[in-house]
Amino acid sequence: MLTIEVKRHAQGLEYFAPWIEDHEDRTGCTFHFHWDDISDHGVGVLSDAITQQVRRLWRPRPPGAPTGRRIPVIMERRTFMEGRDTVVVFDEPGYVAYLVRADLISERGAALITRAQSEITPYWERLPARRRLQTV
Repeated sequence: MLTIEVKRHAQGLEYFAPWIEDHEDRTGCTFHFHWDDISDHGVGVLSDAITQQVRRLWRPRPPGAPTGRRIPVIMERRTFMEGRDTVVVFDEPGYVAYLVRADLISERGAALITRAQSEITPYWERLPARRRLQTV
């Protein structure tokens, strides 16, 4: 079953931009963050939200399949979210957008990880159309 892991690396390391590591067994990937770019709470919340999104809407392209088009991915940080929501995902045919509570991820971390996500979208494919709005 597909799983997206989020790893917050140890405090004190020299800064590195967030990056995504695919699992060799094709069961998902790990999002790597510098300590300064994501909170402890953000690790769990983003892992859960992105895992739910991927399980419902995406899968890795089969080996040998042609790559798809690159899809823009954005993350908007909000200081206030309605109710108890911490992440809202809009997964649309032309883009993927996340609304995320600002204390979970830095502005820099949000910009860099979504750039990395967009770069890997050609290697993933959408499952047949399903409901696209998700909140966590």
